[in-house]
Amino acid sequence: MFNMKTGTFVFVFIVHCLVLPERTQCVTQLFAKIPENTAVGEQVIRVQTTTLAAKEEVLCNITDGNIHGRFRVDHCVIEVARPLDFAINGKYTLTVKVAGAFEVCHVDVDVEDVEGYPPIYNDTCEMPVRSHVSKDRKQGHPAFNVDVTSEFMGKTGGIIPHRFNTKNVPNGRHPYSRTVQGYSNDDCLVGVMIAAHHPKDVRTLNGLWITNNGCLRCFHSQDPGYVLDFVLLNNGEYHCPLSKDLDFNHMSHFWRKHKYILFGSFIFQSSKTQHFFCELPQDGLSLLISRDGNDFDEILATHAELEFQPVGCPPNKYGPTCDQNCTCENGARCHGLSGACKCQPGWQGVVCDIPHSTVVITVTPSDSPHIYINGSLVLHCRYFHMEIKKMIWIFPNGTKRWLQKTQEDQVKIESIQSEHNGTYRCTVITEDGVLVNASYELRAVACPPGKMGEFCEDVCNCLHGASCDRWSGCVCPSGWTGTFCQTPCPVGTYGQDCSSECHCQNAVCDPTDGRCNCTEGWYGRDCLNPCSNGLYGWRCRYICGCKNNATCHHVDGSCKCMSPWAGQWCDVVQTGISPLLHILISLFISTLLISVVLLALHKWKRATRIGQDEGVEETQALLELRGKEEDLAQSLQPGWLNRWERSADDLTLDELIGLGTFAHVRKGYLRIDGVDTIVAVKSVRGEDRLCYRAFCREAAILIAVHEQGRAGTGASNIIKLLGVITKSRPKCILLEYAAKHDLLAFIKQQAGHDVVLPLGSLLRYAVHISHALQELRHLRIAHGDVAARNVLITEDDVAKLSDFGLAHDVYTATTYVSSAKKDEDELLPLKWMALESLESREFTCESDVWSFGVLLWEIVTYGEEPIYEHNMQLSCPKLVGILRRGIRLQKPPECPRKLYGVMMACWSEEPSTRPTPEELEHRLTECRHDIDPLFVVEKETTL
Repeated sequence: MFNMKTGTFVFVFIVHCLVLPERTQCVTQLFAKIPENTAVGEQVIRVQTTTLAAKEEVLCNITDGNIHGRFRVDHCVIEVARPLDFAINGKYTLTVKVAGAFEVCHVDVDVEDVEGYPPIYNDTCEMPVRSHVSKDRKQGHPAFNVDVTSEFMGKTGGIIPHRFNTKNVPNGRHPYSRTVQGYSNDDCLVGVMIAAHHPKDVRTLNGLWITNNGCLRCFHSQDPGYVLDFVLLNNGEYHCPLSKDLDFNHMSHFWRKHKYILFGSFIFQSSKTQHFFCELPQDGLSLLISRDGNDFDEILATHAELEFQPVGCPPNKYGPTCDQNCTCENGARCHGLSGACKCQPGWQGVVCDIPHSTVVITVTPSDSPHIYINGSLVLHCRYFHMEIKKMIWIFPNGTKRWLQKTQEDQVKIESIQSEHNGTYRCTVITEDGVLVNASYELRAVACPPGKMGEFCEDVCNCLHGASCDRWSGCVCPSGWTGTFCQTPCPVGTYGQDCSSECHCQNAVCDPTDGRCNCTEGWYGRDCLNPCSNGLYGWRCRYICGCKNNATCHHVDGSCKCMSPWAGQWCDVVQTGISPLLHILISLFISTLLISVVLLALHKWKRATRIGQDEGVEETQALLELRGKEEDLAQSLQPGWLNRWERSADDLTLDELIGLGTFAHVRKGYLRIDGVDTIVAVKSVRGEDRLCYRAFCREAAILIAVHEQGRAGTGASNIIKLLGVITKSRPKCILLEYAAKHDLLAFIKQQAGHDVVLPLGSLLRYAVHISHALQELRHLRIAHGDVAARNVLITEDDVAKLSDFGLAHDVYTATTYVSSAKKDEDELLPLKWMALESLESREFTCESDVWSFGVLLWEIVTYGEEPIYEHNMQLSCPKLVGILRRGIRLQKPPECPRKLYGVMMACWSEEPSTRPTPEELEHRLTECRHDIDPLFVVEKETTL
């Protein structure tokens, strides 16, 4: 009999001593005690009979008491045949029959409990199983890839980067004799021992010992409380304050063979890659490197970091070096570090080889994180090693289902909802009348990937590999923030939610992990150290050329000369310069600058005076445009305004159609080639700067569209321009007349009718406007106010985009809100504006797509005004805050899910991820077909 104590570190060493008598006389009862971790094949006790000759071969058989076949007998010696487990069976009474004799021996075997045995399958530090294994690797397959990145500063100058990765080490050429000491089952503590055997490695560690650098502490990049410690041992001795909590006694057999041993330990808590930054002295860690075995060169280790990537062991292998064979049976999973077995239902024991009568509920899919709202689930009630008569399912609402043993034992749940959550119980009645229970707790609370909201119908549209939370939306990976994770971390922050503060100085901070990328002239972990004297530039790679005791700047290598030296390299003797010459040069430069400013001011005043004298001309209009839209002004050809000028005598005004603060619209008749054509006349009511700017913008855009695009051909979804009047008062823009007026009024009328126009038909107008946006995008022109009120319906039932500059003036109820900027006097359609436009007052083709999404919402709601958080009146800052939190217009009750997905795509926070007008046309066509399967794609889209 023997016992064993386990160490506080990784390996458990078993030492036992059994005193076995050479011959044991068979008596009625024999006794033996063995620990439960006795290896298979170890002897328990010898049985010998005296009825036969001593030299005669005796055979013995175990006839009773050998539960689950834990023992066997060989030449009357009882041995352990299968692994023992005290928790399952702590005592065996074996009946041994001696062949050819009448004696029957009864052997009582007591199994003793051993602390820490059997190993427990710890899910916290579960390892992956490596699928691809190099067949020609001779040194094993470490369960971790270790990547070490470091920087050194040499006396000869320059930062020397060094990188070492264990997976790149060639076979048979390891620089170290590496022994990983295993792992602690309770807290997933992994220990690593590295024993140096190469002469160069021994000299390097000797340099560390001489410089009294025997310990190194590295901190996790995300959790400072997660520490990786290294301790240098010299023949078992150490001088490191970190080592007081560590026990090195079990390593004594290693330092008998190796003088220096580097020991490290860390807690393995995740299957993800773990990143550590090592704490080095501010001025660097001094190392002595020997090249010839006698003389040492001193270098400084300025930066060091490590990555531990769990890669796991090949199948049927375990241990930190994957050098142990798994013994698990019957489909059990083998733990990658400890070799502990995770038994399948119906089995138990150290290696899962002992039958276990039980009932379990298995789930498909088996991985609970993959059970989602709106998903499906199958529960199976399975029984093992028993005969049953009946089975009872009890559901969370208390209802029961009785099944005979021949009936289906599964429960299917389609489209999982919150009401399905709860405890599902299965009770089995055996043939003996025994009741055996099993239960499963369903807690489906997450949406499928990419979905969110109460009903998991909203689309997340997350970027950069972000996950999607049901309630909060996108959960950004390290380095990203924003509603859709579209924005890099602000400068000075990094990590998850950009919540960590960078400590870099003179460097660019990596937004993912906070690493410091030093700028020129600096080095070290936080880039706090300037290049040593005589070195400069990136990584201190360059040697200064300064002479005569000049000071070299560590950033650019510029020289600060000492008197009397001068020149780039301080190698020229300085000569005197008259102070009077300095004064004269300064006066000349100042006079020249003043003259240039006065000349420019004079020309500007002259141009302004000419514009006022000549009235509304192209020069003044272009000046107005260049103040806001330089690209549009440059695209106009000379004479652009005069080419479209119409005579006021050819225009006859009729009834008023629309009235605003700065403009009104009348129905009119324009004589063209002797024929009166019905037109819409948009007139400027005032002559202030804001009104004139809007007039210039609309006229310029319409002219550019008609001269460079398709609007002038009639095959366009942009309102047709018929002319302008600028040489008389009031100034006017002449447009084609839309008999059915604007889309907003049209759909509001539909809402008041008993029979409304179907949504599929209304979406036809949205398709038309997507064509208009395609035209504008081709011309690189932004509309700035895409909304139902600015869409006109012609007599031929074609939707056309209008109001490129004066829409803000014609509709001034609650739709437009005054700008908050002091230098701007304009009204803004806040609820239709993209987030970036609200913040910057800049409009692009992408911001038009956002507005188009609001237009779709107007169509589906038959003209309701957009409302955020039940608030009709919103200031610009408040609306920005709402949108930044990811809040968007709610899905209208009758809106198809697919169509709302189009809207949400238009409202993506990142402009580049919004759909193009071409994509909008395609997706809207699909939506129309889904709404009305009989829908036929129109061959023509415009007049």
